[in-house]
Amino acid sequence: MSVAEPAMAERGGAPDEGATRRPRPLCVKICGLTRADDVEAAVAAGADLLGFNFHPGSARYVTPEDAAPMIRLLPHHVLAVGIFVDPSADDVRRAIDVAGVRLLQFHGDETAAFCASFGVPAMKALRVKRLADVETAALAYPAEWWLLADSFDPRRHGGTGRALAPEVIDADLARRLFLAGGLPPETV
Repeated sequence: MSVAEPAMAERGGAPDEGATRRPRPLCVKICGLTRADDVEAAVAAGADLLGFNFHPGSARYVTPEDAAPMIRLLPHHVLAVGIFVDPSADDVRRAIDVAGVRLLQFHGDETAAFCASFGVPAMKALRVKRLADVETAALAYPAEWWLLADSFDPRRHGGTGRALAPEVIDADLARRLFLAGGLPPETV
């Protein structure tokens, strides 16, 4: 079972175990939370994963000490995600130990070996210009990892709010892919 599947199973979507593949249920991840009220609202709205940004260059940066009380508000079926951009190993360990994140999301130039070195499941953000580019970019990361397709921006490592244009991609890849870019009513 992958790291996000407990949240999906809670919503009625069991992982595929047999030869027949079922569609993966919608799984919603909301990132950049900085206030307890927003965490509570995201949980009440049905979010499955909540992301806390530990990149000091972000306008939505929180310290592990700031994130810890917000993460303690989460019910067991909502997963706390630590978001990083080219962090030191000590910064990642601090977010795990102090804040209690249970999934690591990397947005920089981190290697797969670095991402996997913490004993906590990892997700790699792939900054791409087209959704079809994810297939090539995904080859550097283990097949059991969740990936995040994020719109390329030369100045930002994520959080642009821009969605990638829909394209047909490999079904197995699609099952482990999150799409970044906001949740406007017309796409939800």
